[in-house]
Amino acid sequence: MSGGQLRRDGQRPLYDVLRERQARGERPAVRHCWVRATDGGDPWPGVVVAWVRGPHGWRGRVVYVVPGDDPVLVEAWVDAEHLRPAGG
Repeated sequence: MSGGQLRRDGQRPLYDVLRERQARGERPAVRHCWVRATDGGDPWPGVVVAWVRGPHGWRGRVVYVVPGDDPVLVEAWVDAEHLRPAGG
């Protein structure tokens, strides 16, 4: 890796993994999304990083921002019904 930043945990850099998947024609699992606000307000911007299917349907592992005077970064499993793709 450039700059002498070596991974001590033995993991490969994410960009290497993504580059190989793109070469094989795989689409990345990461998707921008909107997370429905629990109070019915405006949705929050987020990124789905994983999906899992459970006994009650699909859930996405999402990282999202709750905006405000002091924004909060949240990482959580969210039911698919509370997610929608970001346009673009």
